[in-house]
Amino acid sequence: MARPIPLDVWLLVFDELNDLNALWSACRNVSRFLRACVDEYFRHGVLQNTFVNLMYSDINTRLGPQYQFIHIPLVFDRFSDDGSRAVFQQRIYREIHPHKYQGSVRGWVPFIERYHKEIGQERPVILNKSRATSRLPRWEREYDMWKKTLHSELKKDYLLIMAYFTSIARGDRPPFSLKVGDLINDTDLVDIVVDCKQREVSFNWRQTYANFFREQNFCAHATKRSSTTRVYDKDLEQAGRRYSLVVDEMPDSFVQARRKRLAPWVEKNKDRMSPEIRLWTEIGVAGEKARIKDFLRHENLAPWRPETDTSVMEEEVPEKLAKDHPDILFSPWIDPDGQHLRPVPVMCMCLRRPKRCTIL
Repeated sequence: MARPIPLDVWLLVFDELNDLNALWSACRNVSRFLRACVDEYFRHGVLQNTFVNLMYSDINTRLGPQYQFIHIPLVFDRFSDDGSRAVFQQRIYREIHPHKYQGSVRGWVPFIERYHKEIGQERPVILNKSRATSRLPRWEREYDMWKKTLHSELKKDYLLIMAYFTSIARGDRPPFSLKVGDLINDTDLVDIVVDCKQREVSFNWRQTYANFFREQNFCAHATKRSSTTRVYDKDLEQAGRRYSLVVDEMPDSFVQARRKRLAPWVEKNKDRMSPEIRLWTEIGVAGEKARIKDFLRHENLAPWRPETDTSVMEEEVPEKLAKDHPDILFSPWIDPDGQHLRPVPVMCMCLRRPKRCTIL
């Protein structure tokens, strides 16, 4: 009986493949031995080049009506004692536009808690959580004032902006992205544990990679097929045709793969908002992931230190995020009679370069 090829040789072979999806989705399923070899390769060669970007916004801290994203990059730091969990630690971006407020892992907590509730998962484990304010989120406290103060196009723009920022952590907009090599997606991080004091997030790395590459593998097979692509969200397809909108930042196979993943949530929640709001969210997510992909790399990250935190205001963290506002989730897409309205052009907040462009 021939002796198996040693692990060290397999690791050298894997290094030459340059196809992480093939390694995880195909090679790993050949045998138990190859599965162990692939796992070892990911433990020592891929996790070090895996990044997490936590995303939320300053709507709970900053005065409106204009808001900014908050992006928190995380890099792999170590494994848990049993090796099943990967611990990622906060860094800061040297450059990212626009990015005026650094934020914190603690400030992100209400967003990940909301997201888990949205998709029907248990609340994530949160360690060393400082006390939150019992007041309403800041944007909600001033919302009625801005609605009364702003008029005409300014009011419509404000509602569009609020629809965009309040969608973060909804079931169709996870508050994080995972970058593996040169691939990026927002598939789930499994069994999250958040340590606010240490500014760390850990998760089951094998199951997280399984989620990530399941979707990559779907896209790889869909790209090879020349037949008509299956439609997973007819409402979004119709909304896209109505306004001649497409997701330019992602190939159609990736768009359909994401819609397939979100289908159970959409089926339960599609009546909460107009299809146009969901379509705009999808376009924004695609653009934001493309932008983050450019900036999320080792040479653009620096260690977080208290003295490097350039926040100009104390972050206000609510106990929980605001509930749905129907006027945000439907207006200005339909009039009181339920007739569709053509949206007002607004400033694109999700593209890679700081420029004005009309997306709606």
